[in-house]
Amino acid sequence: MAEGDPARCPVDFDHFSPEHAAHWPARWAEMREQCPHAWTERHGGFWVVTRYRDIVAIAQRPEDFSPAKYQDPETGESRGGLAIPELPGLRFIPNEVDPPEWSGYRTFLNRRFSPKAIDVLKGRARQFAAALVDRVIEQGHLDIVDDLASPLPALMMIEIFGFRPDEWRSFSDPFHKMVYTPADAPEFLETMRGLDYFARRVDEEIALRRVEPKDDLLGLLANGEMDGRLLTDEEIQNIAFNLMGGGIDTTTALTSNTLLYLARHPDLRSRLAANPALWPVAREEFLRWVTPIHGLARTAIRDSDVDGWEVRKGDRLLLAYSAGNRDPEIFDDPDAVKIDRFPNKHIAFGAGMHRCLGSFLARMMYETMVTEVLARIPDYAIVEADIQPYETVARVNGWVRIPATFTPGPKVGAVIA
Repeated sequence: MAEGDPARCPVDFDHFSPEHAAHWPARWAEMREQCPHAWTERHGGFWVVTRYRDIVAIAQRPEDFSPAKYQDPETGESRGGLAIPELPGLRFIPNEVDPPEWSGYRTFLNRRFSPKAIDVLKGRARQFAAALVDRVIEQGHLDIVDDLASPLPALMMIEIFGFRPDEWRSFSDPFHKMVYTPADAPEFLETMRGLDYFARRVDEEIALRRVEPKDDLLGLLANGEMDGRLLTDEEIQNIAFNLMGGGIDTTTALTSNTLLYLARHPDLRSRLAANPALWPVAREEFLRWVTPIHGLARTAIRDSDVDGWEVRKGDRLLLAYSAGNRDPEIFDDPDAVKIDRFPNKHIAFGAGMHRCLGSFLARMMYETMVTEVLARIPDYAIVEADIQPYETVARVNGWVRIPATFTPGPKVGAVIA
């Protein structure tokens, strides 16, 4: 379509703006109602897809709309991928890969993230959650993000990879800070150096696993065969960054937002603390309401039609999952938290074949940490004046800090080891 075509329904929209971060539910509602097929010239120009039915339809058509990233071997320039604007550097595998290549990677990794595999990890998750609470429970104050919500996913990802437990802070901090630190901030470069440390440790451990194999994710990446061959070093790095990056801050955001909401709604907090059986359904409602990853991109690989809306080859589209999860066409009273909402067809983990590989792990980590807090620190109160949300929700809908106070309690003797 030519520039200025009214079918583009032009808007001045930037998902990285602080204004959007502060008012995203209202902004999505306005766009769904007035401009469901919105076009913004920001970041090179892209469609903003806010209706649930359109998001799902596009996600279920990988033959027309691709998440894949391609890199020019001569210039190193990246195009496509899941981020708008395009992120230079790594191609996140399997998220930024098309079929049939995608099928090989997902089959290779699925067994490490299946319900059965995650069930085996529950004991370690409970141990780590208890140990994290032990670290703060006698002092009567904590930061929900730094002391609880961020460490547990990092510890569990380290467990899955096969790194040493005492390395968790070296991995947790840079992946967490990378999400909320603006790219033009002076401290962003230092944050990226922390990611270099992760890359180096992956290379070191892969070399060790090739000499002394172990039954962990690093061992699988080093010695497992996909389609009759070993993975290249580049593939291993791309997979490792995809899994570690996707496994840490998303669950951190979900846990932080939930504990903040429950502190502000003490009756609901008491009800959930007294009735753990409510969590399997309540968990899905918090996933819908929070939607940790607000949206991911696709690229149209041919001229396509979506319910009468024409999309041209090469167009970029932002699938706004958080907008779809607040769509009143699908969810009654969508801005409210209803812990008994059922069925709940949320798209917090995406939709279609590229749906999140780690969804079972995320649910388990989240429920483990929240129930540990409700059981042992039931009266925590947020220091509202000191909370700090992310400046942008373009990548993840999270919090930098959520200080809280509570009545001190006893340790249970759990350790991180």
